Amino acid sequence: MNWTQFRHIIISNLTDELLTPKYRQLKKTYCLPATTGHCYIVSEVAYYLLDGKEEGWTPQYIKHEGNSHWFLKHTSGFILDLTADQFTTLIDYSKAKGKGFLTRIPSKRSKTLIRRIDESGKLWLPI
Repeated sequence: MNWTQFRHIIISNLTDELLTPKYRQLKKTYCLPATTGHCYIVSEVAYYLLDGKEEGWTPQYIKHEGNSHWFLKHTSGFILDLTADQFTTLIDYSKAKGKGFLTRIPSKRSKTLIRRIDESGKLWLPI
């Protein structure tokens, strides 16, 4: 499995009820990319599916275009930002800070997304 396939499996299982109320309302009002507002949950799910800390991944946080944005960084320096397409400008990842997720275990929304991915029948193969 490559990164494009990995991204597709996660993104294809997103729905707007996984959004916070702020982003749910924005998406009702404006025509926005499907990934808008999903960066936290997508990063959290990717972190757990990739075995997170054990495999060298760190959650990262940055303010971009006036909004909070989350993505993953590997110890190799590789940036995994599965929702970058929600922005109209390039992100300066060098300004991001490593930050833990809000919960020690997958959040309720992340558990929902992981369950959907598992139920989709997609096999998780090494990337």
